[in-house]
Amino acid sequence: MTISRIGSRYLDRMTREHALLLTCACAAILFIGLASPRSGWAPFDSSRENQRDEIEIDSALKEAATAALGQREGTIIVMDAQTGRVRAQVNPQLGSTQALMPGSTLKPFTALAALRSGLIDADSRTVCPGRFTGLSFSLPCVHADHLPPFTPSQAIAYSCNYYFASLGQHLGRDQLVETLRSFGFGQTAGSGENQDVAGTLRPCETGNRARIRTAESNHAAAQNDCEAREAIGESDHILVTPVQLLAAYAALVNGGHLFETRAGDANDFQAVERGRISISEQHRAIITEGMRGAVRYGTARSARLDSLPVFVIGKTGTANPAKGFRSNGWFVGFAGSTASPSAGELKPNEVKLAVLVLLGRSHGSQAAALAKPIFEAYANELSYRGQSTADKVDHSSSAPPRSDSASTVRVHLVRENITQELTLEDYVLGVLRTEGSMETQPEALKALAIAIRTYALRNHGRHAKDGYDFCSTTHCQRFGSAQVRGSSPTVREGANANTSTLPNGRVSAMLVAAVRATEGQVMLDDHGQPADVYFGASCGGETANLGTLWGTSPPPYLRGVRDEFCQSGPHATWTDVITRADLLRALQTDTRTDIGLRLDQVIVRKRDETGRVEFITLEGEQRKTVRGWDFKIIVGRVLGWNVLKSSRFDVARAGSTFVFRGSGFGHGLGLCQEGAHVMAQRGASYTRILEKYFPGTSVSRDREGRGDAASANASSQWRADIMLSARRNFRLSVSPRLRVSASVSPSPRPRVLVLSSEHFRVTYPANVDRRDADQVLNTLEAARADFLHRASAASIPIEITTLQIRLNESTGDFTARTGQPWWAAAATKGNQIELQPVGLLKRRGVLTTTLRHELAHVVIDAVSRNRAPRWLEEGFALYLAGEGAAISRYRSRSTLSADELEKKLQRPGSQQEMRSLYAEAYSDVSELIRSGGEARVWKKLALG
Repeated sequence: MTISRIGSRYLDRMTREHALLLTCACAAILFIGLASPRSGWAPFDSSRENQRDEIEIDSALKEAATAALGQREGTIIVMDAQTGRVRAQVNPQLGSTQALMPGSTLKPFTALAALRSGLIDADSRTVCPGRFTGLSFSLPCVHADHLPPFTPSQAIAYSCNYYFASLGQHLGRDQLVETLRSFGFGQTAGSGENQDVAGTLRPCETGNRARIRTAESNHAAAQNDCEAREAIGESDHILVTPVQLLAAYAALVNGGHLFETRAGDANDFQAVERGRISISEQHRAIITEGMRGAVRYGTARSARLDSLPVFVIGKTGTANPAKGFRSNGWFVGFAGSTASPSAGELKPNEVKLAVLVLLGRSHGSQAAALAKPIFEAYANELSYRGQSTADKVDHSSSAPPRSDSASTVRVHLVRENITQELTLEDYVLGVLRTEGSMETQPEALKALAIAIRTYALRNHGRHAKDGYDFCSTTHCQRFGSAQVRGSSPTVREGANANTSTLPNGRVSAMLVAAVRATEGQVMLDDHGQPADVYFGASCGGETANLGTLWGTSPPPYLRGVRDEFCQSGPHATWTDVITRADLLRALQTDTRTDIGLRLDQVIVRKRDETGRVEFITLEGEQRKTVRGWDFKIIVGRVLGWNVLKSSRFDVARAGSTFVFRGSGFGHGLGLCQEGAHVMAQRGASYTRILEKYFPGTSVSRDREGRGDAASANASSQWRADIMLSARRNFRLSVSPRLRVSASVSPSPRPRVLVLSSEHFRVTYPANVDRRDADQVLNTLEAARADFLHRASAASIPIEITTLQIRLNESTGDFTARTGQPWWAAAATKGNQIELQPVGLLKRRGVLTTTLRHELAHVVIDAVSRNRAPRWLEEGFALYLAGEGAAISRYRSRSTLSADELEKKLQRPGSQQEMRSLYAEAYSDVSELIRSGGEARVWKKLALG
C-alpha cells in the first residue's frame, strides 16, 4: 500500500471524527440553550423534587401539630431523627427554656443503665406487687393487677413504677447519671435559641450533709428513696427541656447519633453530630420493643397509634412540675416510613420522624393522643407521594390476627401471657368453669352459661386493639383454659366430660351439660339486640341499678329488682372493721379520695333506691365526695377485694377504726348467683331465673345455633367503608387553629349546629360552611328517594327511621368516635352515620358517593333485617352508590369463593386488602345483576 493511499484514508477518518465532534458540540450547545432560564425548561432534578416534597411535608406537619395542640398549654416538637432538623414546632420557647421532670419518659434510659450494668437482661422476670413503697414515699402502679412477671420490655410498655424504682435502688448513685450525661442531659441541645437552658443533672446527695439531715440508721433508706425517684423521673435532680429529651430519645433509637437540634428546611440543612453513643443491638432491641409495646398494649394504647399505616413506637410519661401540683403529660414517639418494617422492628436507619408532645395539666396517654394526627399527616403525605408502603399491614407484632367471626373467640390468658383461639362454646365453658365451679344446680348453671354467652356476643372484640377479643380477668370475664387430651376442646363435637381437663382439675359433666343444653341461646332486649348482661356473687337482697352505680344510662332490665332468694346466702350480711390508718392509706392512693394526712369522718351522703351508697363524703384535711362504687374499688385495690365486699353498706366510726356493715358481694348487677342457686333449688327453670333478673328480655337462638344476637350484633358495631379517590391530589384534613402561647387556658368545646329534614338530622361543626351541610342533606334526600324507587320496582317495601348524620371536624375526631382507621371515609351503626371532614371528602371528589354508600347500608340492612352476607351487602352498596368504576381497578387476579370472601371481609387487614375485597364483592354482585337484573338482588336480600 502506498504512502499516499494511507494518508488519504487517515485524512478521511480525521474528517469523520471532526464531523462527529462538531455534531456533539452543537448538540451540547443546543441542550445548554434549551436548559437556560429563557427557554422555560430544565432537565428533571430528583433532588430538587425531594426538597420540594420535604418542604410540603414540613408544612403539613406544622399544620397538624398546631391544630393538635390548639389552645392548650404545652409544646410540640417534630424532628428528623436522622439529622436533628426540627421540622415543626409549636410554642418553641417553651421547648428550650423550661426544664421539667421527665416522669416515666426517663424509664427507657434507666433500663439501658441497668442492662449495661448487668443488673437485668432480656430473660429477667419481675413480679409487680402493684405499688412501690419506700421510706419517704409510696407510689402505685397504674397497670392492671395480676399481670404475669414482667420482662424489661414489658416493664417499659406498662411503665411499671415498682420495677424501675427498684432498679434505681440497685443501680447506685452514678450509673444512671453517667448514662444520662452521655445522652446530653444537663447540656444545651444546640437548638439555636439564645435562651436555651441546660437543665439539671446531679446524683443523689451523699456524705456528711445527708448524714446530718437524717439519722444514721435511716441514711441508706433515704439514699435509696432518692435513687428510686431519679429512676422514675420524679426528682428535681433530673430536669430536662423538651428539646433535650427529644434529642436524647432520637439517639437512643437511631443507633447512638446525638445530633444538635436546629430548625431549618431541607434545602441547605447540615447535620451536626454532638456525640456518638455506643448502644448494643440487643439493648436497643429490648428498649424499642418496650416502646412498641407501650403503643400496642401499654400506657399509650388508648391513642390507637398502632392503627396508623406507619410503624410507631413511643413512651408516655406523667410528672409533676418542679413547683406546683398539676401534672404534665409527656409523649415521645417515632415513626418509620412503612407500616411493616422488614425485620418487624425499626432498625436504626429506619427511624424517620420524631415527635414530642408536652401537655400541661394532663397525663401521658393524653399527650400520646395529640401525637396521632401528626403521625397521620406524615403517613398521608408519604402515601400521597408514593414514598411508603402504607397499605401494608403490620404483621410484626406478637398480637395474633383477629378471628373471622363472632363464633370464634380469641382470649388472652393474662397470667400465662399467651392468647388462645377457640370456639364460642368452648369460651363459654372456660368462663363457666371459673365462675360456676361451686354451683350444683343444673338450671342455675344453664342461666349462667346463657349470661356468659350473651356477654361474649355483645362485647366481642372488647380488646380488639390488643389483637384479641377478651382477657381472662374480671375486666372481661374470668376464664380458665381447657384442654382435651392435648387438643383444643370442642363442646359442640361432644368432648367427653370425663376426659376434659383443666389446669386445676376435671371439668364436671354438669358444666359441659349446661353449655350443651343452652348452645347458641342468648338474651335479647326489646329491640332484638344482645342484652347488656352482668352477673355477680350476691346482690344482698336487691340487684343494682346501673345508672346510680356507675353513672350511665341504664336499660329497663338493669334498674334493679328485689331478690328475696339471696337473703339466706353466705354473703347476706357482713361486717368489716378497718383501722383509720389503713383506710387513710388506701384513700391517699387516688386523687379522687386523697384528703391529705388526716381522716376524720366517712359519711354516706346519698343512697340509691336499691340501698347502695351512691355518694360518700370523706372529711379530713380536705373534704371530698366520691361515688360509693369508686370508694369501694379504691379501698379494695389496696386492702384486698374481700374488704368492703359491695357498696351496699352502713359506716360508723368507733375510736380509731371505722366499722362497715353491709350485704352482698360484688357490684350486684344483673344475675345474682346466690339467688339463682336458691331459685333453681326450688324448681325454677333457667328461663324463669333469667326473667327474674333481666325483666323484659327474652331467650332466643337462630337457625345457625348462634342465637339471633349474632346477626343483630352486626348492627350494633361500627362498620367502616374505604375512602376511594376520584381525584389524586389531596391532603389529610386538619382543622386550622390559632397558634397560642403556653399560658393560654384550655378552650371550650367547639360549637356544633344542626340541620334537619323529614328524614335526616345533620350535626356539623360551626366552622363548616352551611352550604356544605345543605349539600349533604340534599344528597341524602335524593339518594333516599332513588333507593326507595328502585326497591319499589322490585316490589320490596322499606321502612327507614330518621337517620343521624355527623360531619366530623377532623380525621382524629372521626377515628376517636368510631374506632375505625384513618383511611375509612365513613362509618355506619344502626341509624347513625359518621363522616370524615366534609372538606376532605369534597377534595377527594367522593362526598356524593360516600353519602350514597352509607345510606345504601341502612337500606340494605332494613331489607335484609341485618342478615345479608357481607360480600352481598358491600357489593350492592358499591353498585347503588355508583362506585363501580372507582373500585374495579383494585380487583386482584385471584378469585375467591363466596365463603372465602365473606371470611376475609370480616377482618380486612389493611387498606389495600379492603379495596381488593370490595372490588371482588362488587364484581360478584355485578354478575348477579347482569344475569338476573337488579330486582334479583333486592329479592335475594329480602329472602335472606
